[in-house]
Amino acid sequence: MPSDATEPMTVPDAGPATSLWQPAFVVVTGIQFVTVLINGSTTMALPSIQSGLGASNAQLQWFASLFALAFSLVLVMAGRLGDLYGTRRLLLLGNAGFVVAMAMQALAPTIGVLLAARVLQGLSGGLMTPQLSAVIQRTFRGHARTRAFTVYLTAAGASFSLGQLTGGGLMAADPLGLGWRWGFLPFVVPAAALWFVAARIIPDLEPEAEGRLDVPGAIGLAAVAFLLMFPLIQGRVAGWPAWIFVVLAAAVPVFGAFVAHERRLVRRGGSPLVNPGLFVIPTFRAGNAITLLVGLIAAAVPLYLILTVQIGFGRNAFEAALLSFPMPLANMAGSLVTAPLLRRFGRLTVAFGSGCTVLAAVTVLLALRPGAGAVNVLAFLPGFMLIGFALGIAIAAVLAIVLSDVPGADAGSAAGVQATGLQLSSAIGIAVYGVAFYGAIGASTRLQPYLDGLAGVMWITIGLALVQALLVLRLPRHRRDRAYPAGSATPVTP
Repeated sequence: MPSDATEPMTVPDAGPATSLWQPAFVVVTGIQFVTVLINGSTTMALPSIQSGLGASNAQLQWFASLFALAFSLVLVMAGRLGDLYGTRRLLLLGNAGFVVAMAMQALAPTIGVLLAARVLQGLSGGLMTPQLSAVIQRTFRGHARTRAFTVYLTAAGASFSLGQLTGGGLMAADPLGLGWRWGFLPFVVPAAALWFVAARIIPDLEPEAEGRLDVPGAIGLAAVAFLLMFPLIQGRVAGWPAWIFVVLAAAVPVFGAFVAHERRLVRRGGSPLVNPGLFVIPTFRAGNAITLLVGLIAAAVPLYLILTVQIGFGRNAFEAALLSFPMPLANMAGSLVTAPLLRRFGRLTVAFGSGCTVLAAVTVLLALRPGAGAVNVLAFLPGFMLIGFALGIAIAAVLAIVLSDVPGADAGSAAGVQATGLQLSSAIGIAVYGVAFYGAIGASTRLQPYLDGLAGVMWITIGLALVQALLVLRLPRHRRDRAYPAGSATPVTP
């Protein structure tokens, strides 16, 4: 799909738009809607993928992790690429890769092909997402831009729930006997159609910057992520031999080399992937530590809840989708109440989000108490809702606080660093939680080991949430005159 297949529209001369009914905005919102719709459907497909392709638990973890991992590793560079080579060109390239990845996953004959396609999906999504935001940034100003981002993010939240229900319903009904492939197939044609519409509608936004990409930095960060995730996912399968711990320990010097490279690049006047100078800002330093902890929870806890419902309780994809449907809606509600909480309570909003996370985990633990013989799957519903609400507050609050003291000239770089940390830690979180979850399950297919694994997940969550609350003390005290910028993060999904 070449990006110049059709003649693009040019940017109108009338100035920034005020109405949301702009063709470019409708298209980018549609692309984001379909992208997150697919992610919601994919979440429901995991158990069917495991049975349909004979995937191991480790391969299932890799499938769940690879999108966020690949997405995070190109996210910061993608914004820079758009500035250097043009937003429209990078958007169409990323969207084309996403469509190809979806088709590959829908038709994958083996788990290996499916995992490769998952990597392509993550890379393409990471390349495309900053360009979608950039189109909105350059189309609107002031209050119109705020309204546009609100609609854009609301559409994303709603589409995740719809994707769960659509994919879950099709996989449960299973017309034509295609099984897990119904989690992908229905969305390939709409995604491809949107590419052709985007090629005609998206304005030709010219490059706005010059410079080079920090490719060595990106490779170094990818190496650190791999050295952390590989032993955590494969260690249990391999029986935790000594070499697994050697690989895990190797992440420390590689991370040190990455930091040293970034510092050298700053001294030479280059553009680092992660500017170490930003971490002298207290809100940025402590806020990003909290961001990493939130990320560890954000994708892993919903994932292992859904797997317990589907595999442990033997519920089909549609039943699991109905049960988890309130979670993304509660997440949106949590995000919406965050702004007034921040204005009134400042850093304590993060502690409130952590408290809600603890309450959600305790609610699930209480639901597990009767044991396999008496526990009702519907007892998980309050936990689903509370976890969604808590994560909505935690993510929105920490996004705003991290950027509150960053100079305007570094705002884009700082937002990219934080978004990368959130997505990368969500991928690592799936691996970390998986040690406890699959360690309890082993090779069993009985319900009780799944309940034990889920209990381990909840205790880890309580521990991480309490550490978040302690780190709040490292944030500046609240001032009435402090302004908190609204974040525009991509939803974190398993």
